[in-house]
Amino acid sequence: MEFSKDKKYIERIRGLREDHDFTQQYVARYLNTSQTMYARYERGASALPIHHLIYLTELYNVSSDYILGITNNPVPYEEYYREAAVTDQDPRSPGKYNIHWKGNS
Repeated sequence: MEFSKDKKYIERIRGLREDHDFTQQYVARYLNTSQTMYARYERGASALPIHHLIYLTELYNVSSDYILGITNNPVPYEEYYREAAVTDQDPRSPGKYNIHWKGNS
């Protein structure tokens, strides 16, 4: 029985592992699980626990949204937000601030 109808995260965890030249055994050890169980995640035969998702984001330095297929931008949000600069309070909306992103005019 297959766990997930949406295969995006399955493709992403396998692709990230292969892009980093990691073995399933290596990633399984990082997650403190067995290679057999990790292989089940990559096949979609078992659900990927949230704590393993978090560890994978740290291992690959990508966002959870990227692994889950919600976005195609692999940059973790904290890095994305580091590029933002709060410049001033918006006079039209008290309590709100203007944010300018690097590269934006």
